[in-house]
Amino acid sequence: MSLHFRYRKALSSRAFTLVELLVVIAIIGVLVALLLPAVQAAREAARRIQCSNNVKQIGLGLLNYESAARAFPPGGLNGPGANTYGHSWLVRILPYLENGSLHQRLDLKGTQGSGTTGWMGANAFNAAILDKVEFPGFYCASSTLPKFVKSGFLQDVSSTMYVGIAGAVNDPSSIAKPNTGGAPGDIAFSGVFNTKSSVRVRDVLDGTSKTIVVGEQSDWCLDASGVQSDCRSDCYHGFIMGPGNDVNGRIFNLTTVRDRMNEKSSTAIGACATCNCGPNRAIQSAHPGGAHLLLCDGSCRFVGDDLDLQLFYNLANRSDGKAVSNDW
Repeated sequence: MSLHFRYRKALSSRAFTLVELLVVIAIIGVLVALLLPAVQAAREAARRIQCSNNVKQIGLGLLNYESAARAFPPGGLNGPGANTYGHSWLVRILPYLENGSLHQRLDLKGTQGSGTTGWMGANAFNAAILDKVEFPGFYCASSTLPKFVKSGFLQDVSSTMYVGIAGAVNDPSSIAKPNTGGAPGDIAFSGVFNTKSSVRVRDVLDGTSKTIVVGEQSDWCLDASGVQSDCRSDCYHGFIMGPGNDVNGRIFNLTTVRDRMNEKSSTAIGACATCNCGPNRAIQSAHPGGAHLLLCDGSCRFVGDDLDLQLFYNLANRSDGKAVSNDW
């Protein structure tokens, strides 16, 4: 037997057959299928941590504001005249979120606008300043919602995925929203964020560690057919938008808690993503199983979908006197 023949025979004895190759490919495929969920879970965990950090930074901004002003910011301030719109609580804390220079440039007194544009987020003066300006701390990495919304002057103004809590619908302060805007629901004044007025720490009688002040809104809402809609409480006007002196009674960038955690129906009472800004748009998220809540003491908690609705109400009201256990 020649040396060349023996070498070829040795090579052929070590080569993979087609069946062996297919088996190896199948094994690799199974391993990838087993690892992929773990990789995706790790990525989502990282995104959730980032979202939690955003909420904590907002909480830090609120506490620094409270330290300087001796009260939390009002949920929103009306514009200077009839049918004018004010600015949101988020605008008030911009200097405490490392955006002081931008805050100084904004028109917060209505001097650059008139009529329905005074103070409004869609005010041409403010919209031009905010055009395509990103606020990374306002966005959840797990969300596919747009970062910008078109203002009334067609600039891209930043939206936000975190909403202020005005209270809960079960509180005696809750009033029916005027239905002139096509979005029924209820507005409460029992939370930390009230329109037109500021709440002090000493007004939070239920305790700062048992009262929520901000919640997450980072996922799409769905109707019965599965059609997606954006039902954040800025109502397509951006983070700057505040309440208006009009008959619609809208509370931009605020919500009054009505529904369970992670309710995503776009047609629920007080949500109505196709209506004129429902006042009860739910706390919900793109994270599986729950959403982030910020408490008055600056702590952030990821709360599951199984949160009892009555407990949710108790947490949203700052002084209803209803006990909340430490292990909620």
